[in-house]
Amino acid sequence: MDKIALQLKKLAIEYRLRPIRVMVVKDYGTITIDGVEYTLSKGAEIEVPRWLADVLEEMGVANPIERGLDIEDITRVHFSTLNARTPAELEPLPRDFYLEALRYIERLSARIKKEFNASLLEEQQKAVRYLLEIIDRRLTLILQSIRSPTSIAEISSKLSPEELVLLNSLKESLEMWQKFLSPRLVSP
Repeated sequence: MDKIALQLKKLAIEYRLRPIRVMVVKDYGTITIDGVEYTLSKGAEIEVPRWLADVLEEMGVANPIERGLDIEDITRVHFSTLNARTPAELEPLPRDFYLEALRYIERLSARIKKEFNASLLEEQQKAVRYLLEIIDRRLTLILQSIRSPTSIAEISSKLSPEELVLLNSLKESLEMWQKFLSPRLVSP
């Protein structure tokens, strides 16, 4: 379990370090982070790590240019995932889907705390429900494929990094379990 948790944390850190483009909306001067200099001049488009983009957005200095995930994206994935009957029919997820979906839900929660709005609450509940249904359906298809090398090869390219961690861990656990029992079954 520690191995899985560590791999998932690594994916989350990589996500936070991945660069995104922001539009600087307020002059702030020059900052240096980890030896990299960023000039924050109003109107400039720059690429910064996601964590820094979040800080700059919170300070009102810059806004992300790249559109994050929204309810329409989650709904599209939900529809295609629930319509997949076999591992072969499963569609790949958009890059960083789970982390982006969680981020979207957290941002909705923050907005709801600031300005209670029934439509925001409804959107959040729908996003959570759809995300749980996506997770459940994709897990079912992963479990279906785990006993067949052909199915595993077929599904692997369609899985998110988080799902690949799960698939590999499950496969490894099943192989260890089989090796543990096999000698005992053939011994007189």
